[in-house]
Amino acid sequence: MSSRPMTNEERVAALENLVYTPREAAFLCLAALHAGYFLRRQYAAFMGKELGGTATALVEKLLSQNHGVAISALNHTKIYHLGHRPFYTLLGETDNRNRRHHSEPAMKKRLMGLDFVLAHLDRRYLATEREKLDYFSGTLGIALSELPSKRYVSQKTPSTTTRYFVDKYPIFLAETRANQPRLAASFCFVDEGSLTLSGFETYLQQYATLCGRLKEFHLIFVADSRRLFVIAERRFRAFVSHLKAPGIDPHAQLAARLVAHFEARFQYENGNYGSFSREKLIRLRNESGEFSSAKYQDLYERWKTAGAKSVAQALAPNSALPAPLNATFSTYFVDQNYDFFGRSERPVFAVR
Repeated sequence: MSSRPMTNEERVAALENLVYTPREAAFLCLAALHAGYFLRRQYAAFMGKELGGTATALVEKLLSQNHGVAISALNHTKIYHLGHRPFYTLLGETDNRNRRHHSEPAMKKRLMGLDFVLAHLDRRYLATEREKLDYFSGTLGIALSELPSKRYVSQKTPSTTTRYFVDKYPIFLAETRANQPRLAASFCFVDEGSLTLSGFETYLQQYATLCGRLKEFHLIFVADSRRLFVIAERRFRAFVSHLKAPGIDPHAQLAARLVAHFEARFQYENGNYGSFSREKLIRLRNESGEFSSAKYQDLYERWKTAGAKSVAQALAPNSALPAPLNATFSTYFVDQNYDFFGRSERPVFAVR
């Protein structure tokens, strides 16, 4: 591995040195790092063209160079797997687990994740394990032990290897606000059609320590059905409440809520509406009723003149305010047909 990760420009240039055009190389780089699999329609979407000769040309090059294989699914659908080790070496990702074959649910998750990325190409993605480690551990200083990980045992030797962010779901960074350039992380959970939220709950447990170390993050529940959207949001709210609650004096928790409410109220009263999402407006409205008594009005006036410490001293003089956490949730419906994976019965896949 080089001393620094390759840039996407360098990766695309490396693929161009093979047989691929710049646009073909850009798509293959995207598909390899985010999924390891792709469909013809995804390449057409990336190119902004209808299915046809453009996709056929790419596939013929891919198969003739043995950089990938075609997997036959139902309805004559072909799934293309980028599994050639030297291909990933050119991308600086020799050990990337996307090159391995995966179960059908895992394949579907990866294709759905790629669909999300293709619909949001303007995001700054942390596409590789190293990019994620460099940001969360290197830039933010979060210990490796606090990142989601899995330990693998070698089949040939007694050694073990720890890998991080093995789910491979999209993670991207975004500016929080124009006047606050700190980068905030957005995490995607991809649901391939589960009947329950057990997979989502496991995911939240795996990311709990990391999320607890962040001041701000966003979670997107990605699915090709809206069936679980509402209860997924409820589960997320409970998760965030738990992150804020452990071992904290309830009076200090109330003080922290009040400080956040006062900040939002002050912004609203002064016409600074730009930072208000629909969720934030609803929360402000609900809390305005909850904190309408004379006691809270007095604390609001005290906060405006003396700041957050004055609220903490009034309500929890012997406790420190918990660190504020701005955690938000949204859903994304992948409006694509994945029937080639089957419904009641799993398809039999054949590799060419």
